[in-house]
Amino acid sequence: MTNVLPDTELMTGYDVEAAITRGLLIDGVPRRVLFGEAAIAASYQAEALRIGPYPLGFLAQYVRAGGFTAALDLPEPVTGRAEGELVRGWLRAAAAGGADLRREVLFARWLAEVALLITMRRQVREEAG
Repeated sequence: MTNVLPDTELMTGYDVEAAITRGLLIDGVPRRVLFGEAAIAASYQAEALRIGPYPLGFLAQYVRAGGFTAALDLPEPVTGRAEGELVRGWLRAAAAGGADLRREVLFARWLAEVALLITMRRQVREEAG
């Protein structure tokens, strides 16, 4: 039986950074969790700080092009202090296993997915409201 976490837990109590580190290092269930509930939780956390999909999509392209080191060297990966701390935490968790092209591409894909989830939720709200 699979445990399904409610949105309220994904919005506030989910350790996205731990899921990033595990999911990038271990294939199988940890990787599925990374691209499932961890991406959903990250999208909620980003939206709570008003981080939109465009900055995350741009950062995904930046990670794909320059890797973890280049992204961590950015003075502001996204605009704002709290916003930057959230995203910088994700970057540090992703880079914890060291530079590796495969993990950098996976993390860039994950960031793009988080951006897509934000976009989708915005579209649903616009259509409903």
